[in-house]
Amino acid sequence: MTVTPSELFALALSRHRQPWNFTVQLAALACFALALLLHSFLLFAAGLILLGFGFFELDLPEMPQGRWRRLVHAAVEWEKNWSVLPWTFRKVARLCFVLLLTGLLIWALWTRDLAVLALFVAFAYLARVVAENRAGGIDP
Repeated sequence: MTVTPSELFALALSRHRQPWNFTVQLAALACFALALLLHSFLLFAAGLILLGFGFFELDLPEMPQGRWRRLVHAAVEWEKNWSVLPWTFRKVARLCFVLLLTGLLIWALWTRDLAVLALFVAFAYLARVVAENRAGGIDP
């Protein structure tokens, strides 16, 4: 049986969007961040293993109801909605901005620059406050 790359990508994407697989891959991202911060090749290897493990069919029971499940479902839905949007200038600009921030975060973790890491935490908190204000009807 021949499998095309597009079929393989679709299978990986469908498995990535399952709650347990998404959780395992988020744990892999946490391992990558810790590996950068601690300069640990073992944590990097563990992150690679978890990332690959997240693409397998996990025979686990249904994820229990709770805050984490709602968060995972919201993240998966956001990812689905973002992926079907057409490639406009705004989408490309946001993607470039996120890639720039990701590169800066990787650099800050690798160099252990606490000032830049604190700025990332402050920026995330400010973004959360702005989102809550918009949800409450306050337009900044």
